[in-house]
Amino acid sequence: MTPINMNRTIALLATLLLLATNSQAISIKTDRTWYLAGEQMTVSLAADDALIAYVELCDTQQLAAGAVVSLHDGKCMATIELPATLHSGYYLLTAYTRHDRQVAQQLVAVVNVFTKSANDDIHWQPVTHPDSLSRPQATGNADLAPRNGQKAADRRETEGHFILARIHNSSGGHTYQAGQIRPMLSIVGPKIQHFEGAMLNDSTALFCVYAIHGQQPLVLSATTDGGTSLPIQLLSPFATLLPQSLPHLRFHYQRAEVEARSLAMQRHQQVLVSAETTHQATDSLTYDPRLFGTEPTITYNLDEYRQFLTVREVLTEYVTSVEKHKIHGVTRLSVLRDQSGSDTQRHTLVLIDGVPVNDTEQLLRYDARRLHYINVYDGQYTFGHGVYDGVISFVTRSGRLTNYPTEHNTQYVVYQFP
Repeated sequence: MTPINMNRTIALLATLLLLATNSQAISIKTDRTWYLAGEQMTVSLAADDALIAYVELCDTQQLAAGAVVSLHDGKCMATIELPATLHSGYYLLTAYTRHDRQVAQQLVAVVNVFTKSANDDIHWQPVTHPDSLSRPQATGNADLAPRNGQKAADRRETEGHFILARIHNSSGGHTYQAGQIRPMLSIVGPKIQHFEGAMLNDSTALFCVYAIHGQQPLVLSATTDGGTSLPIQLLSPFATLLPQSLPHLRFHYQRAEVEARSLAMQRHQQVLVSAETTHQATDSLTYDPRLFGTEPTITYNLDEYRQFLTVREVLTEYVTSVEKHKIHGVTRLSVLRDQSGSDTQRHTLVLIDGVPVNDTEQLLRYDARRLHYINVYDGQYTFGHGVYDGVISFVTRSGRLTNYPTEHNTQYVVYQFP
C-alpha cells in the first residue's frame, strides 16, 4: 500500500470512529435502502438531551434538502421531500443538534430515472434473479470528513427554536456595537407575532422563537438606537457539512421494482402539487386582535368609515388616538396617552401585518383601501429586550403585506419552523 493510500485509509478510519462515537448521542435510520429523486424520505431520529434536531442531505457541492424537527422524549420522525432534480449517486445524510454538537451521518443512495446529469455517479447493473431486490453498493473510498465545522450556536434549544441572523453593523461611516443594535423578527400575518433578538456579538443576532410551527413568512430587520436601519440576513439553520468525496454508486436494480416505485413517486408529486394549489386557494389566516391576551384599547374598522386613498388621510380624518410627529427630522407615530389629545411623545411600536415599520412615510403613502383594521394598544409592552409605550397595528385585508414595498435593509423569507 502506498503512503498516500495508507494516509487516506487512516483518515477514513478516524472519521468513521468519530462518527461512531457521536452516534452514541444521536442516531439516524432511514425507511428505505435507496430512494428515487422526487420520493419522500422518512428518517427516524434519536438524540440525548435535545429538543430540536436538524437533518440535511447534501453532496460534495451543496445542500440538497433539509428539515428542522422537534424531538419528544428524545425521538422523532423527520420527513424530507426529495427534489425531483437530484442527480443519481450517493448523498450524505447528516443529523445534528446544537446541544453538545451531536452529529450522526450515513450514506444515502438516490436514483433519478427521468433526468441524466453531468453529476451522475452511478453504474446500472441489472439483476436477473426474480427474487432479488434492488440494492445499492458503494465502490471507492469516501472521505466523510466535513469541510467546515459546526456553525450553529452551541446552545441548547429548550423553550423555543433558535434562528441566527447576520447584521452589517456599519452605516454612514459609523460602526455600531452590539448594545446599540436592536434586531427584530416578525411573522407576517394578521395577528402580532413579534420577537426581538439578542446580539451574540457586534454582527450576529440570535432569536428564540416559540409557538410558531410549519412554513411561515417572516421579516427580519435591525435598527440602531437612533433609528438607523442596518442590513440583516438570515443565516441558514443547517451546518451544511459537505463531505470531501462520496463513493461511486453501483446500483443493482430490478426493473419491475424501479418502475413501480417510479409510478408511485409520480402520483406522490401530483398529490403535492394538488395540495399546494388547494392550500393557496383556501388559505384563510386567523385574525386575532389580542396582544398578550389583551384586546386593543381601540379598534378602527375601516369598513365603517369613508374610504380614503392613503393612510395619511385616514390618520388625519378620524384616527384620534394616534399622533404624528418628527424626531430628528424623521416622521414617527405614537399612541396618545388618552384620547383627549395629549401631546406626549413616546416610543411606540408600529406594525403592519405584524411587521415593524421603520419608514413611516412609506406607510403614510400606502393605499388605505387595502387596510381592514387599525388596532391601538395603550400601555407598556415588552418584546424580547425592547420596551414600548403603546403599539399601533395596521392589518391588511389579505394579512400578507399585499403591495406593501419591502423596507430598505430588511429581509423577507419563507421559513420552515419545526
